[in-house]
Amino acid sequence: MQIKLFEFNPVHVNTYLIYDETKEAAIIDCGAFTPEERERVKEYIQFHGLKLKQLLNTHLHFDHILGNHFIYDTYGLKPQYHESEESMPGLRKQTVIFGLPVDYEPVSGDHFINDGDSIRFGNTTLKALLTPGHSPGSISYYCEADNCVFTGDALFRHDIGRTDLWGGNEETLISAIKNKLLTLPEDTEIYPGHGPASTVREEKQHNPYL
Repeated sequence: MQIKLFEFNPVHVNTYLIYDETKEAAIIDCGAFTPEERERVKEYIQFHGLKLKQLLNTHLHFDHILGNHFIYDTYGLKPQYHESEESMPGLRKQTVIFGLPVDYEPVSGDHFINDGDSIRFGNTTLKALLTPGHSPGSISYYCEADNCVFTGDALFRHDIGRTDLWGGNEETLISAIKNKLLTLPEDTEIYPGHGPASTVREEKQHNPYL
């Protein structure tokens, strides 16, 4: 599996475009906000001859969904996420609070992802791991074959997600990290929603919250 990292929007969210030898692809947390950012995604997909099959969200905080409308308009894909994420405020309400107003609402999903579900594209399988606490239904996406996990804002390098937003709970988050993420093989690469990558071993040894 190939992993292309984009850093998008004023909050510097990590958007991951992942694909394999079949050229089928998935995009995780598309935060593309400006026309220039959206054009970067389109150009990369076109240059590499990719067929985008999945639009996945770890959670529905505004910085992770700013590009969902663009993906739907361009590729016809609706986002997939855990149903409990719909309890959070809509995109407009969130962005106004954070001083980044938008004039559209994102496309709603028509298929929810549950803990343990398998998401497939090409020859690649991702396993959904429910890791709530930063948000009500945050999902991490684990690829066993490629030894990596996309954690959204649940777990960062030497840090964890904030828990003072809608549906956040620090005790719930730490429990989810310990039971769902730190139980993965220690050399598993962690690709978070912001900042640099890490490994399970690194977080076990050096994350002060864990």
